[in-house]
Amino acid sequence: MGYSSRRGGRIIPVLIVLGVLAAAIFQWGRDIYRFVSGQDILDDLSSELALALPTATPVVAPAGSLVVTAGPDGGEPVQGENEIAPDGFPVRARPHVVKYTVKEGDALFLIAERFNLDPNTIFWSNTETLQDNVHLLHVGVQLYLLPTDGVYHLSDGVQSVAEIAAQYGVSAGDILYSDYNQLGQHDSSYVPPTGLRIVVPGGRRAYISWQAPIRTGTQSGAANPEGTLHPGSCRERYSGTGSASQFQNPLGALAYRVTNGFAPYHPGVDLAAELNTPIYAAETGVVVFAGWHRDGYGELIIIDHGEGWTTYYGHLSSRFVGCGDQVSKGQYIAQMGMTGNATGIHLHFEVRDADAPQNPYNYITIRDERSNFQ
Repeated sequence: MGYSSRRGGRIIPVLIVLGVLAAAIFQWGRDIYRFVSGQDILDDLSSELALALPTATPVVAPAGSLVVTAGPDGGEPVQGENEIAPDGFPVRARPHVVKYTVKEGDALFLIAERFNLDPNTIFWSNTETLQDNVHLLHVGVQLYLLPTDGVYHLSDGVQSVAEIAAQYGVSAGDILYSDYNQLGQHDSSYVPPTGLRIVVPGGRRAYISWQAPIRTGTQSGAANPEGTLHPGSCRERYSGTGSASQFQNPLGALAYRVTNGFAPYHPGVDLAAELNTPIYAAETGVVVFAGWHRDGYGELIIIDHGEGWTTYYGHLSSRFVGCGDQVSKGQYIAQMGMTGNATGIHLHFEVRDADAPQNPYNYITIRDERSNFQ
């Protein structure tokens, strides 16, 4: 055999191997490169993230309109231009109104603290619902919670922006150029359509005059003349010993939390503890209301201390005194509950002078147990 024949025999297998390698590179080269470089792992991760976190769709409201989307902490953002992230939370700090449903255990002051608002703002944002009466706050009620302190105005289709601003003590520009409204294209003469809700940052208004329909006597032992309006009304006149020289805390030395303080819309203080916690008479007097009150107090006791001074004990689970009973300061009169319009277990305690609510902090020592840890 010649040299050329032997050489040809060796070249053919080499060519075959090269051809196979070329075909393999053509067929799987891209996959081999992705494997060697780690690109396949990055691509897989990107695919998984794309499935887990779909692209967010910005929610943009037309000028002055209402937008309802899912929101955090049990609330629904209901107004304003805002981009919502895939997890349902706003991309920016809350620039919208939240619609919040009251839950068991909530209280006005606690809700305000949670959302960093003045309690006044909650009333000024929910005039139609609460009517400045804290006893209308109960489980299931829906509240508008503003992103800033102020008023949530419901347009009547008659008032201009300038008139609305004057009503709440702010300038028209505070409303028109607020990030919480979409009215920047209008001027102060603009009349918002009927039913449009407008955030009035920094706005204030007077309170609606509200008082529980209970009238007690102005001298010791005078009975409550409510007739059949409330089942707990006492229908006779009683005599007895009264005193209003020095009131004591109706929970004595027991630990409790303050869930609502005194305010124009809340004529007492709410002291929360365990169910059936003992409640004691704050001062000597005569019982002039003992039973059910239909306007939110639930099971209620009123003690007349004479000279127009009375104390109220509301939302009781049980009571141990009745109409006309003479009670002594510190006497065990009832147990704590959540009857009536109450969102949690607590005692609603009031001090009144001639039916005018007084701030209990001025008459009794109040120490919230949480202050021990601050």
